[in-house]
Amino acid sequence: MARTEVSGKDRLSDLPCHLLCRILSNLSTKESVRTSVLSPRWSNLWSLVSVLDLDFQDFKGEHDMGEFIDSFMEYHEELGLKLKSFNMFYDANEHLHKPFVRRLNKVVRRGVCDLNIQNMVDVDVALVRMPPSLYSCATLVNLILYCVVFDHPRSKSVSLPSVKKMYFEGVKFDGDSVLETLISCCPVLEELTVIPHPEDYLEVIRIRSQSLESFRLESKRFDCDNPKVEIDSPSLEFMSICDKKPESLKIHRIGPFAEVTVDVEFDVEDDNPLEITKIRKFLVGLSTFHELTISARTLESIHDYSKVGPLPPFSNLFRLDASLVESSWEVLPVFLSCCMNLDSLVIELDCVPEMEEIKLSPVPQCVLSSLDFLQLKAPSTPSKMKLATYFRKKCRRLTKMLLSGQ
Repeated sequence: MARTEVSGKDRLSDLPCHLLCRILSNLSTKESVRTSVLSPRWSNLWSLVSVLDLDFQDFKGEHDMGEFIDSFMEYHEELGLKLKSFNMFYDANEHLHKPFVRRLNKVVRRGVCDLNIQNMVDVDVALVRMPPSLYSCATLVNLILYCVVFDHPRSKSVSLPSVKKMYFEGVKFDGDSVLETLISCCPVLEELTVIPHPEDYLEVIRIRSQSLESFRLESKRFDCDNPKVEIDSPSLEFMSICDKKPESLKIHRIGPFAEVTVDVEFDVEDDNPLEITKIRKFLVGLSTFHELTISARTLESIHDYSKVGPLPPFSNLFRLDASLVESSWEVLPVFLSCCMNLDSLVIELDCVPEMEEIKLSPVPQCVLSSLDFLQLKAPSTPSKMKLATYFRKKCRRLTKMLLSGQ
């Protein structure tokens, strides 16, 4: 603790109460409580902090943690204080629903801005249900939830006017419309991450938002019955879709210069016209992007599709990051043949092809004539240098090449 050299006075404790509380708000509640032993000045400061950051492991059981929350909230209510942030690492194995909902309702009423509830159990065990009051929290800005259930709202008055960020992992939604309702009632939503519960049987994930700037979807389902995905968000600047086998992926609108990461897989079967149509629609949507990061399994699906149907032109594509990890070189040139205006190319390889492979599947002339920047992420081998030399000699406009490890 800071003291003057002459008097030994505690200068930190002389700071105004609101500044000391701001300092304590950067600590966990456990650490904040520990400061009460420093001096009489600090004895009750922790109880005035506008942040509750709790870990169930710091308590003997849910009852003890619940009593602590009740006591803290009652004191805040008596003083008319707001609760800015509520973070709770929770163990649903000791869950009592009614007291849990009652306490969360109090948190909502105290004007919470940041709400983070992480149910620290295996995703296939116990989930906690969110209270209806959460659907109409006017002050909420950031919402982070792990292993919880969102029931269908009972009331039509759903409104989250201040929410800018939502992160859902291992979350179950009680009906296809629940997630869509949540998004639609957030007029200033900027960032959304959805990692559904592996046993959540959503049929449709529909993302419609005029304000959304960043969206990430990652499916971890155990089966193959993945949902349909629809995106209509004209302000999107970043989008990442990781889904093993989506039923369909329709991209109606995103930002014109959005950075897009795609890691999906499709079954290409000659005798399945519905599957072929589904892939074609996906590729048409993909062809509108300006910057694209694409996985090896997606490139393999595109390569397989090219054997049964023509690929659309990717004339808008300016930058491409392509992964060939655990894949083969031949899947890349097929896709590059559609990229007639590609300016920047990043290739990630775990096994650099020999020149014989490249001669069998050469880089298309349209890319060799348009490419300005190239980066090769690969192990340092003689083959890597040969591949770099190949590009340097063949690319007419190439001004910069970067060689790096994986």
